[in-house]
Amino acid sequence: MSHAPHLRPSVPSGTHPIETGRYTLFTPPLGRFCDDLKNWVNNRAAGAIVTAPPRFGKSKGIRFAVDELREELGAAFPVLTFCCQDHQYPTEARFFESLLSDLGHSLSHRGTASAKRARLAQFLVQQACVDHHQRLVLIGDEAQKLQEPHYKWLVDIYNDLDRHDIATTVVLVGQPELVHQRDAFEKAKKMQIVGRFMVHLHQFAGLRNQKDFAYCLKGYDDESEYPEASGCSFTRYFFPSGFEAGWRLAGEAKVLWEAFQHVRAEAKLPGKTEIPMQYFSRTVEFALRDYRSIDGGPPTISLNQWKEAIERSGYRDAGRYL
Repeated sequence: MSHAPHLRPSVPSGTHPIETGRYTLFTPPLGRFCDDLKNWVNNRAAGAIVTAPPRFGKSKGIRFAVDELREELGAAFPVLTFCCQDHQYPTEARFFESLLSDLGHSLSHRGTASAKRARLAQFLVQQACVDHHQRLVLIGDEAQKLQEPHYKWLVDIYNDLDRHDIATTVVLVGQPELVHQRDAFEKAKKMQIVGRFMVHLHQFAGLRNQKDFAYCLKGYDDESEYPEASGCSFTRYFFPSGFEAGWRLAGEAKVLWEAFQHVRAEAKLPGKTEIPMQYFSRTVEFALRDYRSIDGGPPTISLNQWKEAIERSGYRDAGRYL
């Protein structure tokens, strides 16, 4: 019998990332997004839109991609993120105040609309000039909430930065309605908006095949670690004996893919199979937490157990709305 307990670090109950959900693993769709983002920034593209249905992991993906960008271009490279607000009656003052607040400015509430705009422009110029970059990346999440006046005010800020010779890339991330907004602007010949912010498009995908599953599951086996510097991957923590015996979650890719197909067929879910990262992650988390009692050598997680994990993730109920 393996001395598995000695292989598992001590972690307070409920604090492991698998239990809190606070982690991000590299996935094929995330890799494609990172590649596009780096390409837009390196080529000084004016703007792009990134779309995905809810629960596809785009918000976590933004944080991961920003870290990747800074790793490539330097920690001081100015990448600023903000969350777009949904206002029934948008005003210029409220828009600039919201941006200032999201970007961490201490004087977001003071002054008139023009004063807030000037304060925002000055702040962005200062950020862009750190280490003499003269470049700036602005990433807005939940961008489907933006209305036409918001875009016009963004154009004003873009022009303010351009007058200071700042090369700005604006990336707007949101739900698929963003594409409809772009089409509407094109039809109305609002090319000052489309040309600056919507020329490029990236559509964030879910997991589409067994190969994607295997890649993601390998992340739990080899590309994760907790506690930091412990050398203990997520799989090893929850299945220490099985891990020592050579068992890996990546080997479950085939049966897990089949389990999702079974659930989809039984629930009569429409459309092609494209599993949102949130439901995939919740399924794996349930299996790691709730099936670890079977650890004691190479475990066997059955098709029915994987189906149970999928059910617990909420995928069956949510699938018809994705």
